[in-house]
Amino acid sequence: MMDANSNALRVPATSPAIAALSPFVVADTETFKLPARGGLPPRALRRVREYVQAHLEEKISLQTLATMVGLSNSYFCRAFKQSTGLTPHQFLLRCRVRRVQELIATTELPLIRIALAAGFADQGHCSRRFHQLVGVTPSRYRWLTR
Repeated sequence: MMDANSNALRVPATSPAIAALSPFVVADTETFKLPARGGLPPRALRRVREYVQAHLEEKISLQTLATMVGLSNSYFCRAFKQSTGLTPHQFLLRCRVRRVQELIATTELPLIRIALAAGFADQGHCSRRFHQLVGVTPSRYRWLTR
């Protein structure tokens, strides 16, 4: 679906629990600007997105992503941002926060285990980024999803 005032293609949230909390949901990681020129080819962008989703719990380096699509680090960063409107690091953080939201809404795991399962180094880092992107802490979000 296209926004009338933006150049973005938005894919709806897949989880009904996440969709019900729309004021607290991080923008879809599949929302991308439609590039005028340049950027990553659609196939390369899809490969990067799929790799990130499949390896969220691991440390993902910029070098790994750039090598995957056959580009230098700096060119990959520019092309990725032109294609998505986000830097690779911002994209990775949004994917991880999105995974935390899904795990909070669908499991009873302790927040520390959820943070580690989403690829954060520790619960403090997860909480800071979650609050920054969602607007509430993970524990408050969990309370709101009940």
